[in-house]
Amino acid sequence: MLGRTSKRKRSSADEARAQLREEIRQARKEREVAQCLFENAMEFERIDHAIYTLEAAEKRLDILLREAKQVWGDSGEDGYSMQRVSL
Repeated sequence: MLGRTSKRKRSSADEARAQLREEIRQARKEREVAQCLFENAMEFERIDHAIYTLEAAEKRLDILLREAKQVWGDSGEDGYSMQRVSL
């Protein structure tokens, strides 16, 4: 019975890690889109909007990467390095 509980905990931890990986991938895409928006903005209002969007996307990505660093550590527990996680 103890083995089943341990497997459930491990399974939910694996699911949380997979979700974190997906959130990081998504955040990187959002950051790329925001960067493109910034690079192509022509009007002052659009430039302001692009700057705020880019800063928000970078902040979200930073938060997720810090969270991943806490989960996996610097060396990448379970065979995942920080570089691989951030892809």
